[in-house]
Amino acid sequence: GIAGSVRIGKRVMIGGQVGIIGHIEIADGTLIGAQTGVSKNLNGGVWWATPSVPLKEAKVQLAWVRRLGEFFERVKKLEAKLKE
Repeated sequence: GIAGSVRIGKRVMIGGQVGIIGHIEIADGTLIGAQTGVSKNLNGGVWWATPSVPLKEAKVQLAWVRRLGEFFERVKKLEAKLKE
């Protein structure tokens, strides 16, 4: 949903299931990806995730999250070696 006090610029694209809090501004030409949570002014560019971050940063974060299982297994193996 979009709070009533949000100011949305021209040529802004807002994906589905986006939440935007009140009293902020979305600059002209901004793109907001689906399911993004917007809690601050956006000054153009492409934004995604919750809280909203530039798309490039969101992709890096997602890549790290996908590797958490691998990191967990590595830590378990290191802990086992330390106990030896």
